[in-house]
Amino acid sequence: MADLSRSYLFSNPLQALTREGVISDVIFDQNFTKSGKFMQYLLQSGMVDDKRGGAALTWNNNFGSSPNTIAFDGDDPLPIASLTNNLQRAALPWRSYADALVLPLNDILDNEDSPEAIASLVEGQLDITKMSLVDRLANDIVVNTPSINPKGLDGIAEAVDNGTVAGTYAGIGRTQFSTKWQSQVNYAATSTSILNTLHAIDLAASVDNQRPDAYFTNILAFGGIIESLFAQDAYIQPEMARAAGGNDLIFNGNPLYIDNHFPTGVASPSLGTGSYGQILGINSTYIKYVINPKAKFAVTDWIAAQNNATTFARIFFRGNLVVPRPAAHFNLYVSGY
Repeated sequence: MADLSRSYLFSNPLQALTREGVISDVIFDQNFTKSGKFMQYLLQSGMVDDKRGGAALTWNNNFGSSPNTIAFDGDDPLPIASLTNNLQRAALPWRSYADALVLPLNDILDNEDSPEAIASLVEGQLDITKMSLVDRLANDIVVNTPSINPKGLDGIAEAVDNGTVAGTYAGIGRTQFSTKWQSQVNYAATSTSILNTLHAIDLAASVDNQRPDAYFTNILAFGGIIESLFAQDAYIQPEMARAAGGNDLIFNGNPLYIDNHFPTGVASPSLGTGSYGQILGINSTYIKYVINPKAKFAVTDWIAAQNNATTFARIFFRGNLVVPRPAAHFNLYVSGY
């Protein structure tokens, strides 16, 4: 460690006799303050499925109906055919993430329990390390696909798709059962009449009279939607929020959230060119964030390094995003956003 004593050699009388005025013992984060709202939404009670291990994450799907359903009269011949290939098991792997905090032992000795310490070095750096891991997960859960990182989460880009980005999902081909295993997508929408486009794809994602109940996008698309509402004087909020340009937006009675991890200014997945931003609609009934509670940001004991005077702890996460019914969600890419 560098000799810090020279930083405290002062020839100015005021510096020699006056300590600096520390305004707070809080560490003001300048790096992770933008929200990963989509992952925060999934971590709400009821959205997380704590699963204690298992070889894989699986669920069963029915893609067919009985071939013997018929209306008949008198002695009409009745069909008798086997119901085959209708049941398909989908399977996703567990995905694992890790981070580590390494601290010089001397730094800990000089900081911990010292009356001169402004804040705990260990607690502060550990919180920052956890936030770093959370931020990585918040990004991967939106944009990751096996082609980007085959070891990462099976993210929204793969799960809410029609086969354009990923030809299979959870081991089942997107076209194997017509459109039943495909999400509602429009990868080349324009910002003209954006509300009409949103309503159309939202209706297309209806399942059992349920429509998506939460929406997510980037800042630019959020602002564009609000501007389209200004022209219609349809931006209805409490008067003070409206007058101050409030940042809440309700679409079809459900919230539209800003998440800075949602792509902006990227190529269309279907065209491979252009500058597009993403708008996602999800049905919370058909999405789960499966996490092993034994590795839910679990921190190991501190371990002393063998070759130098440092100590480290690791943080582990094990889980995956599961979308058991892709057709209940929509994925929209809009040019200019």
